[in-house]
Amino acid sequence: MRSETLEPELERRLAAIEAQDGLAADFDLMAWIALLAFGVVLPAIVLLLGGLA
Repeated sequence: MRSETLEPELERRLAAIEAQDGLAADFDLMAWIALLAFGVVLPAIVLLLGGLA
């Protein structure tokens, strides 16, 4: 790993990503429902319909 320092803006962004504050607020119930619907249920339906065609 290099010993160079990062640019201040990059360091600020990395610190914001690594901060543990407010992580639970990113995914509420509707976000989980949308993730399941578009990531699991919808692809399963498309695969089943494709197999029937």
